[in-house]
Amino acid sequence: MLWFGTLNYRGLFIPDEGRYAEIPREMLASGDWVTPRLDGLKYFEKPPLQYWATAASFALFGEHDWSARLWPALTGFLAALLLVFAGNRLGPPGAGWLAGTLLASSWGYLLAGQFLTLDMGVSAFLTLALCAVLLAQDRPRNETARRNWMLVAWAAMALAVLSKGLIGLVLPGLVLAIYVFIQRDRRLLRRLHWAPGLAVFVAIAAPWFVLVQRRNPEFFHFFFIHEHFERFATAEAHRAGPWWYFVPILVLGMMPWTAALPGALRRAWGAGRDKGEFDTDRLLLIWAAVIFVFFSVSHSKLPGYIIPVMPALALLLARDAARRARLPVKAMSVAALVLGATLVIVAPRLPSLPRTPEPAALMSAYWHWLLAAGALLAAGAVLAWRAHATRAAALAVLALAFAGLGTALTALDGLHRIDDYYSAQAFAERLVGKDRRLAPQDRVYSLRQFDSSLSFYLGSQMTLVGYRGELAPGITADPHRYIASLPEFSQRWVAEKEAYAIMSPELFHALADQGLPMHLVLAEGRRVLVSRSGTPPENLPKTGSFLLALAHHAARRPRN
Repeated sequence: MLWFGTLNYRGLFIPDEGRYAEIPREMLASGDWVTPRLDGLKYFEKPPLQYWATAASFALFGEHDWSARLWPALTGFLAALLLVFAGNRLGPPGAGWLAGTLLASSWGYLLAGQFLTLDMGVSAFLTLALCAVLLAQDRPRNETARRNWMLVAWAAMALAVLSKGLIGLVLPGLVLAIYVFIQRDRRLLRRLHWAPGLAVFVAIAAPWFVLVQRRNPEFFHFFFIHEHFERFATAEAHRAGPWWYFVPILVLGMMPWTAALPGALRRAWGAGRDKGEFDTDRLLLIWAAVIFVFFSVSHSKLPGYIIPVMPALALLLARDAARRARLPVKAMSVAALVLGATLVIVAPRLPSLPRTPEPAALMSAYWHWLLAAGALLAAGAVLAWRAHATRAAALAVLALAFAGLGTALTALDGLHRIDDYYSAQAFAERLVGKDRRLAPQDRVYSLRQFDSSLSFYLGSQMTLVGYRGELAPGITADPHRYIASLPEFSQRWVAEKEAYAIMSPELFHALADQGLPMHLVLAEGRRVLVSRSGTPPENLPKTGSFLLALAHHAARRPRN
């Protein structure tokens, strides 16, 4: 209930959530399940598996915020259940249930399951590959069981490739290579069932790549060279960060269990099996370390890249706790109490910190939720401490787990108070609600900006004017769907009988000063929608703020 219950509580945030909802919507509407498109333009940055899943969700349940987020929520939840199954099979007794609990209540993992990005889907399939390898290699029941689990691992890697690209194969391969080198377990390489495994991998992963390349000759260079090698090796994506970028993300992302990690990692490495024998804990350690280092040295960094590390750490921590029959509840409770108290103290002061009015207004609407999140975390820490003092170990773990869940969800769901700033949901609802001022078939121009969440909520594509951004490759392939300059737009706009345009308040003011015929339809925050028909604004102030102009128009027309 907690994991799935609030998926519809927030508007889709830009840019990621809007993008990954709009591409499946267009895929379902067009019937083209091979070539992904965003705003009608080819979009080859990522493979299609999540697009297919989300489009299927839309077909079954309709186009909603929650159905758009269903795939990351579902794959994240199933991966936590997978950790329960694998942990219980691998042992010690109880490790599986504890691993699933730790993972599902970790802040970073939970939040990744609530946001519409590709990170949770690929992480779930990588977790399936990891668990399948462990179940195949750590004392399997027989050779048939080993082969079957390895085929599952190969299939999982293929699905990971279809989720986010070559990392679905590169990361597990790199982990196994380094593990074999460190553990000197060359026999492992002979137990991977290469021939049937590669056949399964190719059968699952290859067909789409063949089809999309045949239909789009430019696909290979953009997807493999630009999106993988150039993005990893250069700062072309403008997502560079310091070498320690993922350290604070992992520290916060594993809360409220972070304090237990140093000791568990140290013991797991020191208690390794003899060289040449398969060592589950060492493989888990190498998995976490390799993925962490891989993305740390990359020139393209985003917080969600580190999510595949967390299932391995949760299983490692659970196995350590099950062997020792205890967790460092006191240390974890103190850390949670300090952080919760900090949030309680800082939250009321947030509105006075920003220097600009807009962030101050956002914090004024949001800080109550952050205060409640801190209070929940502090209360859970106190309850866990008291339970530990009375030797109620299970209650202590559950108190911290529910405190972690409640804190993260409260802080996240409070964003609905300010999602007008990050999402076009409220703006679109005013356009397609009871008044139906904008229909999906209406032509809409988007001037010097593109909000994919607005396209999703309107259910229509827009004509871009003076904006390329991530759509530049698609524009190059289909330049007729793009207007390069404002003068060219002005010529088309004057010739239109009925059309709409969305722009910033500042640009609206500038175009109105130039006498471009526009009728103000709706203005809200950072967005202004105008129509070609209707009476153009008169006596618009040549100088002054946009609010003055907006007040002028509001005085001349009835309130809606």
